[in-house]
Amino acid sequence: MKISDILGMSLSNLWRRKMRTVLTVLGVVIGTASIVVMLSLGIGLRDSMMEQASMAGGLTQIFVDSDSDYGSSDEKLLGDDTIEKFKDLEHVESVEPQLFYYMPVQAGKYEGYLEVTGVSKRYLKDIKLGTGTLPEASQSTLELVVGNHVSEEFYDTQSGDYMEDTTDIDLMTLPLVGGIEIENPTPEDNQQSDLNPTDSDYHDSAFDDESKEFDDGEDDFWDFSNEQNESESTDDLGLDAFNEDFSYSYFTSDMKRVQLKVTGVTEGDENTYTEFSYSGFTDIEYLKDFFKKNYPANALIPGQPTDRSGKPYRDIKYSQLIVDVDESDNVEEVLQTIQEMGYRAEANKEWLEEIEKETLIIEAVLGGIGAVAMLVAAISIANTMTMSTYERTKEIGVMKVLGCTLGNIRSMFLAEAAFIGMLGGVIGIGLSFGLSVLANQVIAPTIIGEYADLGLGAHISVIPFWLVMAAILFSTLVGMIAGFFPAQRATKLSPLAAIRNE
Repeated sequence: MKISDILGMSLSNLWRRKMRTVLTVLGVVIGTASIVVMLSLGIGLRDSMMEQASMAGGLTQIFVDSDSDYGSSDEKLLGDDTIEKFKDLEHVESVEPQLFYYMPVQAGKYEGYLEVTGVSKRYLKDIKLGTGTLPEASQSTLELVVGNHVSEEFYDTQSGDYMEDTTDIDLMTLPLVGGIEIENPTPEDNQQSDLNPTDSDYHDSAFDDESKEFDDGEDDFWDFSNEQNESESTDDLGLDAFNEDFSYSYFTSDMKRVQLKVTGVTEGDENTYTEFSYSGFTDIEYLKDFFKKNYPANALIPGQPTDRSGKPYRDIKYSQLIVDVDESDNVEEVLQTIQEMGYRAEANKEWLEEIEKETLIIEAVLGGIGAVAMLVAAISIANTMTMSTYERTKEIGVMKVLGCTLGNIRSMFLAEAAFIGMLGGVIGIGLSFGLSVLANQVIAPTIIGEYADLGLGAHISVIPFWLVMAAILFSTLVGMIAGFFPAQRATKLSPLAAIRNE
């Protein structure tokens, strides 16, 4: 028999028993959809974590943080000499510094607290802008690129309410002012540690007059019902003036105001969250020049470390260094070398490997749950094909008498089982896509809620092309395996006994 004859007879036999075929195919549909949807949830979780990792840096980057806030020795601060030291390490391609600076900013009647990050020119060019241009050097202002969600951090200074409608704040057109609080070092204050106070620190003037005696609560020393005392305390506190003049503002009278300019905003809408969304960025050299123009030589710059005597360093110390390694396989070696040098360093590759292991376990568990439904479908196929061999015993006998080989008969039954598996797989894939869309558009926003603001769970179900092909092939293979033993039984029937069978 030709292959076309075998396929034609298989389809004809399935069509003669429509209801049984439909019910069997339905079992395969449910089994396939269960496996695909479960695996798609695991893949969606992994892709979401990988996206978060890509936002935080690549697989070949090592992040070295400054120890200035952790009481470490001066040698572990991040300066230009540290950059040169890291560049000399094997497998290191480049080292880029980052400098963090925090300041209050004001745009009209709105205020916020902005993190300004000084980065290299190469890093700055990688920031995708939705509008505007990159910062340029300026003699009068510090130019910035701000994230697409920075305006959400502003609040009304009169009411103290954060902005719900950020369209009222256009940072590229509103005059932007920053606040600088200049503090000069006072080494004299550092000679005595706060942790070792002297007796005078505990001195209470209330006990200077030995003639003062305190009764057992019988006098009016703590008498709050005294109207005179109440009015005096209120006047001393100045509560009336406080209530009248109070405003929600970071700016104080002694704070120096400097002009800032926003030249661009990163791309993305209200649902787009990246590593650039909540910060301002500028060229690190522009930020250094900004410090020189606005801070005296001996002033303390916020975020900058001081030496043991409390004085600032002559050169700027960086907040973080990003070390680019030539290949991901060499990241662990370079990371270990930097850590052995005494620096605090970490790499995305380390926890990404842990994430991959965890997601593989999750995918295996979810796939196992879906496989239970496919097992039931396989039993249903085996039952259908077994019943088919009993009902077609006489037909099988006639085929043998007419000269059909055992292989032809086996192939015909296997083709029927394969058709059931493949048809169920194709329909199951269609159902899986429908369930995936439902999960992403309806279920995800409801369940995830506040975590959606972090960029998580935009697509909790992801069905890649390879999963589609694998599901169809798997369902077809399951059908053939389930139909093998019934097909093998059909080949063992005696032709004469089969013909006599009614």
